[in-house]
Amino acid sequence: MKKRKFFQAGLWYPCRSVFVRILGGMFLLNLFLSCDILRQSPFEVTHWSPGTGYHEVPEHLRISVSFSHDPDEVSVEHSFSLTEDGSSLPGYFRWEGRTLIFSPVVSLELNRDYMLTILEDAQDQKGISLDKKFEVPFTTREPGKRPVVLSVDPQDGGTVLDPWGEIRIEFSESPKAVSCVNAISFSPSMGGSWRLEADGRLAVFTPQEPWVMGTTYRLRITPDFSSIQGLTLGKEFTASFIVGNDQTPPVLMAAHALDPEGKAVMELLPAGDGPLMEENLLWESVYRLGLEFSEPVDTADLKNRLTVEEAPALKMETGPGYADWVVFSFSENPEYLSSFLIRVPAGFKDKAGNESPHGVVFRIRADGPHSKPPELIGFRIPMAPGGIEDNGTGDVPLSPEQIYQVLSFPVEEPFRDLPILSGAGRYPYVESTPTWIELYFDTAVGAEIDLLSLMNLFQVDATNNALSFFPQSMEAGGFSIPDPPPAWEAYYRINVKGVLINNTNPGVVVFQIASGLRDNLGNINSRVFQLPLLK
Repeated sequence: MKKRKFFQAGLWYPCRSVFVRILGGMFLLNLFLSCDILRQSPFEVTHWSPGTGYHEVPEHLRISVSFSHDPDEVSVEHSFSLTEDGSSLPGYFRWEGRTLIFSPVVSLELNRDYMLTILEDAQDQKGISLDKKFEVPFTTREPGKRPVVLSVDPQDGGTVLDPWGEIRIEFSESPKAVSCVNAISFSPSMGGSWRLEADGRLAVFTPQEPWVMGTTYRLRITPDFSSIQGLTLGKEFTASFIVGNDQTPPVLMAAHALDPEGKAVMELLPAGDGPLMEENLLWESVYRLGLEFSEPVDTADLKNRLTVEEAPALKMETGPGYADWVVFSFSENPEYLSSFLIRVPAGFKDKAGNESPHGVVFRIRADGPHSKPPELIGFRIPMAPGGIEDNGTGDVPLSPEQIYQVLSFPVEEPFRDLPILSGAGRYPYVESTPTWIELYFDTAVGAEIDLLSLMNLFQVDATNNALSFFPQSMEAGGFSIPDPPPAWEAYYRINVKGVLINNTNPGVVVFQIASGLRDNLGNINSRVFQLPLLK
C-alpha cells in the first residue's frame, strides 16, 4: 500500500505539472491569437461622403468619415482637414458613433475643387494609428477643360525692346477680365491696364509707366486664375523677360556751335589730356551748344551731369526724355575774350540703361567777331563851332577841319588840354553855343550802337563849373565834317548835337559813358568809359 501511494503520489505530481503547463500554453496561445487578430484588423476609414467625382449641388453635400474601430475623437479631429482650391476651410465636428460629421462654416460652392484629408496621426481608442494618410478629392466644378497658357509675348526669357511695350498672354479658354487683374502680377511691381482680344482669349497688358530699361521682370499667374466657365488654371505659371537687349553704351559723337537758327556752324574739338589743351576759337555770344550722340540718351540725366566752368550756367532747351541730339544755351552771354570749359562726364545713360564709359571736355574762347561789345575809342570836338572865314590870302581853300579847328581826343590819352576859348566863331563866355561832339566806337562786325542806350549813358561833367554841355540829339549821320580822322576811319561814329556853355573858370572836364553800352546785336559792355581833360 505504501508503495502505491508513492506511485500515486509520484503520479500526482507529474500530472499537476502537466496541467499547469497546459494552462500556461493556452494563455500564451490566446495572447498570440489576440495580437494576430489586431494585426489583421487595422484602424482605417471604412466609408466617407460625399464621394469622389463631380457633385452638382454643393450646398446639399454631407461631409462624413466612418472608421473601423472606435476612434479617439480628439486625435481624429486634429488630423482632419478640408481644402477648397487649396485653401483650408474652417468648420464644426459632430460624432455619430464611429462616424465623424464635418460642417463647414460656409457652404460649399460651385466650380471648386475640394480635398478631404486625415493624417496618419489619427488613432483609435487603443492608440492604434492609421497606416497611411487618407486623402480623397471631390469637385463641384462642372466637367470641362481648365484654361491653359498657350503663349506669352515676349516668351519666357525674351526681351521687350520698347519701354512702353505691351505684354500678350494667349489662353486656351477665354479668361474672366477680373482674373487678369487679380491673378496676374509682375515683379518688380508694374501697374497698368488689361484688355481682351482675339475672341477674348488674348489678354493684353499696357503699362501705365515705362518699363525700366535693363531690368528683368517676372510674370506670375496664380492657380486660381479663372476662365469665364469658372475653371481655374490649377497651377502657378511664371515667365520672365528683360527690357532692352542693347549692350552698347552711348557715345558722344560730336559737339557743335549752333547759330540762332539752330544751324551747326562749327564742330568743337575735344580739349585732350595734354598740358596744352586744344582751344576752340571764334565762339559767338549768340551761339548755342549742340551735342550729337550715337543713340538716344536720357536728357535729364545728361543735364544733371554736364557742367561748365568760368562761364554762366547752361540750360537745356531739349525736352525731358531720350534724344540723340541735345541743345543747350547759356543763361547769359559768356564774357568777351573769356575762356571756359564745358565738361560732358562719363555715366550718361541710353534707353537700355547702358552708361557711357568716357567723358569729354571742350575748351572754348569767346572771341567771335560778332560778339565784341562796343568800346569807346575817343571823340573830337570843334574849337570854332561857328567856323572861321577864309581870308582869301591863299590859293587853296580851307578844309572843314581848318574851318572848325577840330581836335581829337583818344580815351587812352587823359588829362590833355581842352583849349575851349572865347571869341568870334568860338565859345563866348556864359552863352549857349550850339556845337557838336563826334564819338568813335570799336564795334563788332556788322554792329551798330544802340542810340537809346548811348543817350541814357553819355554825359559831360566839369569841376569848378568850368563848362556845361547839354546834348539835344544823337544820330549816325548829319556830320559837319564828312570824313573821320584818318586813324579812326574803321570805327563807328555818332554825331551828338547840343549846347555848350563856356564859363570863365578853369577845371577838369570829364567826358563819360556809363556801364551798359549796348549794340544792336545785343552785345553789352560793362566797362565805364571816362576821359578827363584840362580846361
